[in-house]
Amino acid sequence: MKSTVDIVNFFLIWITLGMAIAWPFELFLFSYIVIGPLHYLTEINWLDKQHYFLRAQDRRAFVWTMVVLVLLLTACVIAGETAFWQWTKPLHDAVLNSPAGFANHFLNWSWSLLLVAFATAAACLFTENWSLRLFIVGLCLVSSLFFYTVPTMAVLFGVFLPTIAHVFLFTVLFMIYGTMKTRSFWGYANIVSMFLVVAVIIVWPRHVALNSLSNSVIRLIAASAFMPVNVTICKWLGVGGGNLTFYSPAFFKVQSFIAFAYTYHYLNWFSKTSIIKWHQVPKMKFAVSTILWIASLALYAVDYRLGFAAIFALSILHIVLEFPLNFVSIRSIFAAMTAKLKPA
Repeated sequence: MKSTVDIVNFFLIWITLGMAIAWPFELFLFSYIVIGPLHYLTEINWLDKQHYFLRAQDRRAFVWTMVVLVLLLTACVIAGETAFWQWTKPLHDAVLNSPAGFANHFLNWSWSLLLVAFATAAACLFTENWSLRLFIVGLCLVSSLFFYTVPTMAVLFGVFLPTIAHVFLFTVLFMIYGTMKTRSFWGYANIVSMFLVVAVIIVWPRHVALNSLSNSVIRLIAASAFMPVNVTICKWLGVGGGNLTFYSPAFFKVQSFIAFAYTYHYLNWFSKTSIIKWHQVPKMKFAVSTILWIASLALYAVDYRLGFAAIFALSILHIVLEFPLNFVSIRSIFAAMTAKLKPA
């Protein structure tokens, strides 16, 4: 069964790459808007079934802490979006247009909530001492007040951690750990393929015709807040120069990578139904997840900015709830490689 899933994933990797190169913007939008929310909801149900890979007594405190952090972060995102709604723009201009105002400082600091969530997950997983847990989280919270304006930290935890690190790096880590246990040829082939995909995107010739993108696609990409992710990657790689646009070859290449990473991340999850059995949850939870998925699509159809905000909330919630699993995977890979620690 595992071998069959690995073979399926081998073809999924290369088919997804082909679509990502041909339609980098359109594929990303379809995956993020339609497939993404269903992935978030089903994985949250599965993580709950696994007690979020924490001790059972820690589950409730961890979940509610993550929910509060995500609500605060989502509120900050919506606050930024109020500049685009006619009925909220006056309030936005009055409250947020002052660079020295408290509200503006809070919005700039808000990315630190992801760092706090990361530290909270680590504290819950690696120690049972509540005093030590509170000290770790408190130290992280206080220190963030001093370095939240540091560009490198903001990029690493505010941009890369919830996006590329989650959908590409952690996906590869899961694949490595699974293959280390099964020793599957196709598993190794898939790991190599993930890195070959990056190489193919880099060397693939990219000649972009002006007006090849519709205005609606450009508008939706801009509203999804993923344009800054693309621009940041280009700047870090030193490509594209200082005049990046939707029609820059470097911008297209990075968007192909983003489209591939997100689409394959989702497809990889749904392809493993028979292995991790994420679908085996109470029928009521499955029904609620389906209703919420339909509601997210309906909200997007009514107002695409509200739809993106709702998808963002679901996306960030499933990311922070997965942090303990990320730590467990890294620890398990290290243990298996060194053969000194018992794999988790």
